[in-house]
Amino acid sequence: MADHLGSDNTTFLRFKANMFLVLVAICFTLSACTENPKDENETLGTSTPNGFFGNMQSSDAFTPVKRGYTVELPRDHKSHPDFQLEWWYLTFVLSTEDGQEFGLQYTLFRFNTELDAPPSVKANAENSAEVNANSHIAKNWSNGQQWMGHASLHTAEQHYFEERFASGGVGNAYVNQQPFTTVIDDWVWKAAQAEVQTGAESKAMFPSVLTFAFGQSSTHHPVKINGKIPATSADRLLELNDAPSASAVKVALNLNTSGPFIKQGDNGYSKKTQDERLRSYYYSQPFINAEGTLNIEGNSVKVTGKGWFDHEWTSHLANSEAMGWDWFSLHLDDGSKLMAFRMHAMNENMKNSKSKHSEIFTTASYIAENGTKETIDQAKVSIMPTAYETINEGESPRSVPTAWRIQIPEKDIDLSIRPFKESQWNNSLFPYYEGRVEIKGSHSGSGFMELTGY
Repeated sequence: MADHLGSDNTTFLRFKANMFLVLVAICFTLSACTENPKDENETLGTSTPNGFFGNMQSSDAFTPVKRGYTVELPRDHKSHPDFQLEWWYLTFVLSTEDGQEFGLQYTLFRFNTELDAPPSVKANAENSAEVNANSHIAKNWSNGQQWMGHASLHTAEQHYFEERFASGGVGNAYVNQQPFTTVIDDWVWKAAQAEVQTGAESKAMFPSVLTFAFGQSSTHHPVKINGKIPATSADRLLELNDAPSASAVKVALNLNTSGPFIKQGDNGYSKKTQDERLRSYYYSQPFINAEGTLNIEGNSVKVTGKGWFDHEWTSHLANSEAMGWDWFSLHLDDGSKLMAFRMHAMNENMKNSKSKHSEIFTTASYIAENGTKETIDQAKVSIMPTAYETINEGESPRSVPTAWRIQIPEKDIDLSIRPFKESQWNNSLFPYYEGRVEIKGSHSGSGFMELTGY
């Protein structure tokens, strides 16, 4: 009996180790593993992302993004496992009554790694002796859906960040449609409404409660109350938030909305290059109101603020042509919202030359206070860097454009974007810039900026 248990345990540990190596490989593939040296003659505004998605390739095995498909809510709040990449992405600009300011981010990523595997690899895995000996363990740990969670908090002095990984077959990471729930370990975002009728897009996701703890965590297992993931009452979520933990940051936020969901692009079909070879399905909820508590290093503070949610899924961005992006979600002082991004992509001319300069596709969505959205074409929006920050984390310094100017003349928008603080770089297996920004110029306000591929 002892030998049998020992054998089972050894096999399980081998599977776990193998899955960890797979996840590490995925993350290194998705990250900017190569450095981004600057030419001595390189001028401001010409820095090019350096292959954010590395050598990973899209595959015809995955479901393609097609023009004509209309994103439908609440149906599409769910996971779309036949697509290669997907993420549920929350950012917040928060403050206390005494004027303390914070930037908070929570993201759940899903990667489909199974469909692109060669048939011979799948067959070998299915027929291996270890798999047959422990088929239930093997099936769970070899699940092609892999998950990654990111969380970060920016205070005026500190930057807290954590990255987590999970296999889709184990049960500690998933997205449920009803009630809408995202989970990775003890990071839980759950809607209050258990069942929602078709068309009730907001009630399917809001009101909801977001609770998670991160930073210096030594345990990665689900925290449960009475054997269950907590319900969405504030008292029980605060109970979880106050549970003993080694984490430096604990978050419990109640979320609601004051405006509609926004289908980006053409009814949710979002092109990332002018010729649409890079594309996704994409919608947002930019009208989130948040209130709750942050517990930072044992000090609990009450916060309120604004949030932004993005849900995006695609089979066309895991491609060596996709070199990264510069993305902004901005809350303006007149109640309007602005989403703006620049996609950097390798074109045919770049493939056949030594030029570092990529094709840049630029677009934006202007969202009025009443929720009316207008897509701003590339010719009518300018998004240009104005200053760089040297990031000394990692093996080599990186030059990252952290100050920007965004202009949309037709809307009388001329914004100066500056980081909330220095050092908002997330130095992980998935290295990128993610942080709160402050807005001046024709409008004031605050928001978030994400810079990938540098």
